[in-house]
Amino acid sequence: MTSNIGAFGLGTTLGYTSPAVPDLKERILNGTVEIDMFSEGTESWIGSVFNLGAIASVIVVGILVDIIGRKMSMILLSVPFVLGWLLIAFAQNSVMIISGRAITGFCGGGFSLVSPLFVAEMAEDNIRGALGSGFQIMLTFGILFVSVVPYVFGSFLSYKWLAIVCCFVPIISLVAMIFIPESPRYGFNQLQLKRLVYLVFKGKLAEAGKSLCWFRKKASFRDVEVEMRIIEMSVHEMKSQASSFGELFESHHLRPSLLMMALMCFLQLSGINAVIFYTYDIFQAAGTTMDENLSTIIFGSVQFGATVSTIFFVDRAGRKILLLVSSAVMCGSLVVLGIFFHLKENGNDEGLGLLPLICLMLFTWAFSIGYGPIPWVMLGELIPQKVKARVASLATVISWSLSFVVTKFFKSIQDTLTIQWCYWIFAIICAIGFAFVFLLLPETKGKSVEEIQNYFSDTRLASVSPKTE
Repeated sequence: MTSNIGAFGLGTTLGYTSPAVPDLKERILNGTVEIDMFSEGTESWIGSVFNLGAIASVIVVGILVDIIGRKMSMILLSVPFVLGWLLIAFAQNSVMIISGRAITGFCGGGFSLVSPLFVAEMAEDNIRGALGSGFQIMLTFGILFVSVVPYVFGSFLSYKWLAIVCCFVPIISLVAMIFIPESPRYGFNQLQLKRLVYLVFKGKLAEAGKSLCWFRKKASFRDVEVEMRIIEMSVHEMKSQASSFGELFESHHLRPSLLMMALMCFLQLSGINAVIFYTYDIFQAAGTTMDENLSTIIFGSVQFGATVSTIFFVDRAGRKILLLVSSAVMCGSLVVLGIFFHLKENGNDEGLGLLPLICLMLFTWAFSIGYGPIPWVMLGELIPQKVKARVASLATVISWSLSFVVTKFFKSIQDTLTIQWCYWIFAIICAIGFAFVFLLLPETKGKSVEEIQNYFSDTRLASVSPKTE
């Protein structure tokens, strides 16, 4: 659970702009805050630059995590995480705010890589699934937290103080991680790891055991026997599953990889991050009869509740049916939301003040039971172990890149095509996603890894989904 504090921090970073940016703009307009070089373009950068930081973390942290270990990576990420929040809180110009957002994006994105890996290696088999789901739960709870806190404390808690409150999250993570042991596979540095791997590769197990005892400062091999078995298994796995980038283009690897990339595209192009980043603005633009802050809290609560509930029925209902329901409800919600703004533009929205809240509640519920968690679940099921690391890295880069595009240009598209067409475009993409899932995506519920891989290896099954139970 301690490692998932980073997920809570990622959630606060994702949700921060919704309450903070409107507050910042209001204080600039009334003269209580002076921020140099703030413009409409600045607002889109504040919302979207987070994703560029997260993309960079995929490369940097992806290398760092194997050099210094999982625990130390999370400890090191916590320090600039705090500095990023402080940079936002005490910014004198928009460059400082944007820089702070990029830094917190880098650190939050880094936790999204390291924390699930750490949990998977540390948790016992019978609780690994529940602990792994904790990451998404803590993330959505972080989004809800930054919505609730300003509402509770009112105008006293400005964008500055909200950033200061958020900076305590990585501080807590830093302190807590000090008392957590390192993952059993990565408790030593890269040189030591290479030495151990080399000895095991050469079959010099006795010498490797002595080296491990020395690294761990243990008196006998019996004290490190379990860890030695883990290292042996890892080495044998690397031997049998070593891959090159070119293997991604083999048909039995390419097809599931393309399906995975498509799922990531539909995940981000559904418009979820535009909705999260600009929730407050959306309700303000809708002129809803309910307070914008309260509407944002209700939105976040629905997202959190739906994410928690998914844990209990994702293995019962099946992946495909949940994705179909998710696509259909998101599409319908966005169509109706677009119609509302069209009616409002023509002055025909009387008595429809709660409609935007209902639409966004349905939208976020549908996303949270389907396209939110399931693509990441299916990443572990569809992709062969041999190329999983490469596909996971590529999928993460695609996901954060599209998130940047959506959040950066959402305002520009809104100004150019009107707000209703923004939602109708997202709705069209959700409809295409429904057709994609229905026609091309196989159901993996109840299927063994071997059954799924045999499906993609047998070209005769190209147009037939694996038999469902």
